[in-house]
Amino acid sequence: MRSRLVFFVAFFALVLGGCGDMVGTPGSSTEPGPTPSTAGRDGTGVGAPSDGTGGYAGSDPSGSAGSSSSSGGTADAGVSTDPPSPAGGCLDTACAGPETIPAGQLTAGAWRDLDDWSFWLGLFDSDLYAGMHEYWGYDTTSRIPVRVTSAGVPVIDARVSLIDADGAVAWEAHSDSRGRAELFASLFEPQTGPFTVRVKADGVTREVADVSPAWMTPIAVEMPAPSAPPASLDLMFMIDTTGSMGDEIEYIKSELGDVIARSQAEATQDFDLRVSMNFYKDIGDTYVVDPHPFTTHVSDVVTQLAAEHASGGGDFPEAVDQAVASAINDHAWRENATARLLFLVLDAPPHHDADVMARLQAANRAAAALGVKIIPVVASGIDKETEFAMRFLALTTNGTYTFLTNNSGIGGDHLAPSIGRYKVWFLNDLLVHIITEEVAPTEG
Repeated sequence: MRSRLVFFVAFFALVLGGCGDMVGTPGSSTEPGPTPSTAGRDGTGVGAPSDGTGGYAGSDPSGSAGSSSSSGGTADAGVSTDPPSPAGGCLDTACAGPETIPAGQLTAGAWRDLDDWSFWLGLFDSDLYAGMHEYWGYDTTSRIPVRVTSAGVPVIDARVSLIDADGAVAWEAHSDSRGRAELFASLFEPQTGPFTVRVKADGVTREVADVSPAWMTPIAVEMPAPSAPPASLDLMFMIDTTGSMGDEIEYIKSELGDVIARSQAEATQDFDLRVSMNFYKDIGDTYVVDPHPFTTHVSDVVTQLAAEHASGGGDFPEAVDQAVASAINDHAWRENATARLLFLVLDAPPHHDADVMARLQAANRAAAALGVKIIPVVASGIDKETEFAMRFLALTTNGTYTFLTNNSGIGGDHLAPSIGRYKVWFLNDLLVHIITEEVAPTEG
């Protein structure tokens, strides 16, 4: 299956990829940030990754910890020293996305906090970020990672629950294509241990009792050999279409059109694909959320995407809480799937009040319980509060934080994230890589 997947990615990159040269020269981030082994962790240090390999320093966007290379962009990871090659030229004048804007121009990076947890926790030792947990109402310190396998093979889409001392469900998740599930105790409110990890798959239940939060070593749960359901993917996009997105939204539409086309090509051979395209603005705009159901008719999704333009907004925050709540609660996500991915494309935070926070946290909890990974795609103009809000959503749903960079020369200024060294990709290649790895991960 993997070989067919790679073939179709390469073929459709040639047919549907960007035509034309990149604006700017990707190759290094404008502010790579500290290495995971350094102190301070304030986003200002520069240096080689802690393992000295020039790799992701434990944060491949696919979630393969310690990977030093992967497909797409340059062969070497870290902050790449050579510009990634465009996805390919058009065979004729047609390109995916808007006619005047080819795909393969926006540049981006990715960071998976779950793969460098000591770095994440170290951020809160800094006066710059110490208040982020309290500001957004999260406490991520009591993480309990779980790995579900059967004879060494990952068990996909097992239901994984954390049960507190009173028998109540503290957190729920699903195992992904690598058998990983992420549980959190006392994330939004205090919960009392000792805790029990409960795993269900194919009608079989296993429990591990007297568990305490300890992220250094995942809780290993061995299950009987499960049935092998057909590979399937629910792929959703939720896009901020307020006026502040105007500097990049047409480029983003082109990139996402290419991502959808390439995903459809892969699905033809390897997995069952459903896509949902959704948009949101803010209260008082022409709409707050414009939802569309999952469909197998990708042409409908491309039409919906092409019809949208940036308008409205006004103040900085937008209705992110309502967007995420709609994405999770108002759509029929598959009960059984290889992967469920929500790409949240935005350039502004949610409003900051009690009702909004409650709605966002409830949607966050529901996403994890459904096995939906939230993958923010952060555009120009955000602040540090927005960055951390998106990283909270990503890590608590076993997802990845992705962000546009200044390397393309397109749009406004892009905030340098407070992370370690990372690889610069073309956005479309990065998202296809993430999708591919969620459905058919590479070894390791």
